[in-house]
Amino acid sequence: MIIQESRIRTDSGAGAITRHVLHGPKNEAIRCLCGSDWLLRDAMREARREGLTYGLRHIAFNPAEPMTDDQLAEFARRICREFEADPEHITLVIHQKDGSTHGHLLLPEWQQGHVLQSRFSRIRLEKLARLEELRLGHAPVAGRHDRLIVKALEQEGRNREAEQIKALIPATA
Repeated sequence: MIIQESRIRTDSGAGAITRHVLHGPKNEAIRCLCGSDWLLRDAMREARREGLTYGLRHIAFNPAEPMTDDQLAEFARRICREFEADPEHITLVIHQKDGSTHGHLLLPEWQQGHVLQSRFSRIRLEKLARLEELRLGHAPVAGRHDRLIVKALEQEGRNREAEQIKALIPATA
C-alpha cells in the first residue's frame, strides 16, 4: 500500500482539497463514507481561529490489492488511533479509478483542544500500511522507511511482522 501525507495550510483554505477529494472528475466513482465539505471548511475556520499554520491533514492511501470499503474504513480508524484523532470529526472518501479503489482521509489538525501529533508521521503511516498489508494477507510493498519500521516492530516485540518486513529490504553489498 502506498500511503502519503500532506498538511493543508490554513491560509489556503479548504476549497482545493474539497474539489479534489469530493468532486475529482477523473474518478469513476466517489463515495463519501463520512464527513463533508462543510466539516472540512469548519475545521479550517477553527484552525484559523486558533492561529494554526495547518488546518487539515490529508492522508491518501492506495492499496496494491483490492480492499472493501469496510476494510478501508477500518484502516482509517487505525490511523486515527495512531495520531489520537477523533474519528467523529474525519472525512473519509473512497475514489474508484481505473477499476481500483484508494482512500482519502482528512483530519482536522485542531482536535479536542490540541494539535494532532506530527512527529515521525510519515514513518508511522508507512508502518501502519505494512501492518495492514500483513493483516489482510496482501503482499507487502517495499517502502522508504522499512529499516526503521523493522527496528520499531522489534522494540515492540512484534518479531514475526518485523521478519516479514525485513524481507523487503534489499541486501547491501
